[in-house]
Amino acid sequence: MATPVVTTEVQRKLFHSLMVLVVLINWLGVQFLGPLRGPLLSIGFTGICLVFFLGFDIARIRVYGYFPFRHITDRVMRPKERTRLGASVYFAVGTMFAFLSLYFISNLLLMWFNLHLNWMLSGWLAAGAVLVAAIGDGAAAIIGMRFGRHRIKGNRTVEGTIGGFIFGFLGFIPLCYFIGVPLIYGFIGAIVLVIVDFIASPINDNLLNPIVIAFTLAIFEITILIFFSMGVG
Repeated sequence: MATPVVTTEVQRKLFHSLMVLVVLINWLGVQFLGPLRGPLLSIGFTGICLVFFLGFDIARIRVYGYFPFRHITDRVMRPKERTRLGASVYFAVGTMFAFLSLYFISNLLLMWFNLHLNWMLSGWLAAGAVLVAAIGDGAAAIIGMRFGRHRIKGNRTVEGTIGGFIFGFLGFIPLCYFIGVPLIYGFIGAIVLVIVDFIASPINDNLLNPIVIAFTLAIFEITILIFFSMGVG
């Protein structure tokens, strides 16, 4: 039977992992607007979510005693977050930065060097980074709390780390099956998630994970494309 702490963590992860919907939005954007403009729909959706999350948290902090949803937020937020911005805000910022930066870079490379970075240009590497970060990080926390017995560093456990890697990788599989993104990207993303989590940067991991994973996948795609272009030439 799950402990109250684990149940609370599940609710917390479900609450701030709504950004996973950006994957569906990206698919709709690519279908109706094409790969060159499709990610703009994802960026717009992420912006709306960010404004909502930020407004929600500012209202919660400023009028905490009168906040109508306080009984919900108190249950899903950690004590130190009750007077600070919540994880959903950081994750939305990380998602926005991942989509914007990769979209901007891929368009520049297309214009300047005629590099057709298909997965990057159409937003799928950013979307994959969001999936790996949201599902993997959530699984790592929940599995670590429920089954963690061997601590590595701080509150991180071997069991949670392994669970984060496995579920982060599994979270990427839909992009492989439905979109055709090579599975190697999911494997790399899951490894990066584990590394970032192990380093334990002072920067909020909800902000850092999608950005670092997205940039790593982008660098990998650019490297592969240049390598094969040189080989063909």
